[in-house]
Amino acid sequence: YNPADAYALAIGHLSDRLRGGGAFAADWPKERALSRSERFEMQNLLTRRGYDVGNVDGILGSKTRSAVQDFQMRAGLLPDGFPNLVVLERLRN
Repeated sequence: YNPADAYALAIGHLSDRLRGGGAFAADWPKERALSRSERFEMQNLLTRRGYDVGNVDGILGSKTRSAVQDFQMRAGLLPDGFPNLVVLERLRN
């Protein structure tokens, strides 16, 4: 089993296509992924704000994604739970 989000999306999309579904509605995001040090920083900043990210280990697991989504909702951002540079910059300010 591959737990990567991209893998899950690809398998889901393949299933949809096999049932006659259409292509993706939008292109894959082109923004760069956070570095390991940025992931640590994001987890630390979320923890300082009272969010439960689980272990601060630089690994973006389900608790970190849930914390990111909660923060995004409160910050008026799209609450997709995707930890990106926009979220990190908001946390820094």
